[in-house]
Amino acid sequence: MDGFRGAAVPGPQPRPSRTSGHNAAVRWFYGLLLIVIGIAAVAGIISTASMGQTPVAIAIGIVALAFFSRVGC
Repeated sequence: MDGFRGAAVPGPQPRPSRTSGHNAAVRWFYGLLLIVIGIAAVAGIISTASMGQTPVAIAIGIVALAFFSRVGC
């Protein structure tokens, strides 16, 4: 195929793969962050339920469950 003024049009050029985007330290940090969020959610549910505010505890539980179900998918 001819390009501008008869010059050849170059084909697509391959790009290097980006499979090594995350290293192990980042994955450990994400895992630790999820554990801390889970502990905070459980502590929030227990503390609000022990104070007698059951609807707030249920709301915290629903939000935490929605968060972790989204992370799991």
